[in-house]
Amino acid sequence: MENHPPPRLTKDQSLGTAVAAIAAIWWLAIRMLWNEWELDPQYSYGFLVPILCLALFFQRWQDRPTPNPPQNLWRLAAMGFPAFVFLAAVQPFFEANPEWRVSGILGAFSAVLLTILFIYAVGGSPWMRHFLFPVCFFLVSIPWPRNAEEAVMGFLMEKNAIAALEVLHWCGHEAIRRGHLITLPTGTLGVEEACSGVRSLQSGIMSAFFLGEIFRFSIFVRCGLVFSSVALALFGNFARATILSLIASSNGVAAIEKWHDIAGYAILLTTIGTLWVISYCYYRSCHSKLTKSQGGKEIPHEPLHIPKPVRVACLAVLATTLISLAGTEIWYRSHEQTPNSESQWTIQSGTSGTRSVPISDRTRRILFYPEGFSERFLDSGGRNWQFFYLRWPAGRTAIQALNIHDPRTCLASIGMVLDRQLPSITIPIAAQTFRFRVFLFHNEGRPVLVFHSIIAGGVAASNGSRITENLVDEHYTLQGRWNVVRKGIRNRGQSLIEAAVWNTTDVPLAANELTKFLTGVMVVPSSAQQ
Repeated sequence: MENHPPPRLTKDQSLGTAVAAIAAIWWLAIRMLWNEWELDPQYSYGFLVPILCLALFFQRWQDRPTPNPPQNLWRLAAMGFPAFVFLAAVQPFFEANPEWRVSGILGAFSAVLLTILFIYAVGGSPWMRHFLFPVCFFLVSIPWPRNAEEAVMGFLMEKNAIAALEVLHWCGHEAIRRGHLITLPTGTLGVEEACSGVRSLQSGIMSAFFLGEIFRFSIFVRCGLVFSSVALALFGNFARATILSLIASSNGVAAIEKWHDIAGYAILLTTIGTLWVISYCYYRSCHSKLTKSQGGKEIPHEPLHIPKPVRVACLAVLATTLISLAGTEIWYRSHEQTPNSESQWTIQSGTSGTRSVPISDRTRRILFYPEGFSERFLDSGGRNWQFFYLRWPAGRTAIQALNIHDPRTCLASIGMVLDRQLPSITIPIAAQTFRFRVFLFHNEGRPVLVFHSIIAGGVAASNGSRITENLVDEHYTLQGRWNVVRKGIRNRGQSLIEAAVWNTTDVPLAANELTKFLTGVMVVPSSAQQ
């Protein structure tokens, strides 16, 4: 590729307005993805993607074609207006529902569409085709829909566990697989979400797209890079799960603690490094032909002209963005006349007849460091129970961190098989009422009833009343999410109560035992009982 002198931009102030408008559009989109990038390690690479997009854009800017702007801009306005209206109007909705990925996904597509339309308005079809990839590259950073993500993770975790088990048997080690768990004589090893390969798979695909664009490969070569990234990521995580299993079998499960993250980063760096070596070697082998074919090409560097209708649209974008963000903040603050406060009840640990079950640091990191504990106890009928109580203080990350934990996913990962979801039940404790979803699992032929309750509360409303409510399936419908926006509720603290009992399918009996337990461990201040 031939280097060209830096482009000279016009000093027209309209350029600054256009850049500010595009930056505002991308800020609206990125703020809806920021928490996902921060909380979920699988999407932490998303912080790099906007920087890489800018790098690819400026590389393309060096050899941009001659602009040929369209004459009629009304059609572009008609196409871009709905996308920007959505991007601005969804901000209050996102503020109350930060864990809902749909808004972030649609926001990212809206920002991409608006940027492409802006480029088309300034440079016409030649510019749109030339800059299409750097703009669309941002889409690799958006989170997958949860159902698709869980399906892919579950499939990869299961296959990695099966492959690791086979290698252990080949090497003469005794091992038994239960779901995503491998039971060894030295302990039980879990093939977790981090071992599924999704993180390195996504990062590898991003790297393949980036390297293909940097070296300006053909579509066929780029597809080959993507295929190579998938193969490298899958093989790397198979190797990771196998090596950790061998270490656990030889030195004990505790020995893999110091190797777990190191192995993960090593596989990630190996995948990206191998892709770079493949790309660079192929580019060097074709460099002479590429230089010869591009050597005599003159690249024009005309001053950038922003049409007047586009300048007016940019000013409207800036004004609407300001109104959207300021209006969102005013709306929620008007409903939050007092600071956020914590729930008026809590659950104490260490009561008589309970035995503590440690929650590993890695699990707490995955769940974004909640407070709480896990215990085992026997009920009056001698049945085994395991009880979880987790609490996230009020804040932007609470509800997103909570959604990482779902019994249908977590229990399936340790070998339990979901039979069906049963009708929900309510349990009154003091002045509080808790609604539990009920699931029936089977674990090694034994029935397991699981009671699961998510409680959102601790936010003081404008009328002074306390908002403490259970989050049930209805709250995750569009109507339920809109009701939260209408009431001006955001940044609520979240609590999780989960209890599992073995060897019974009698829901009323189990619910009665759970009520007795909760009555003994729940602490409710006298002021809250009035």
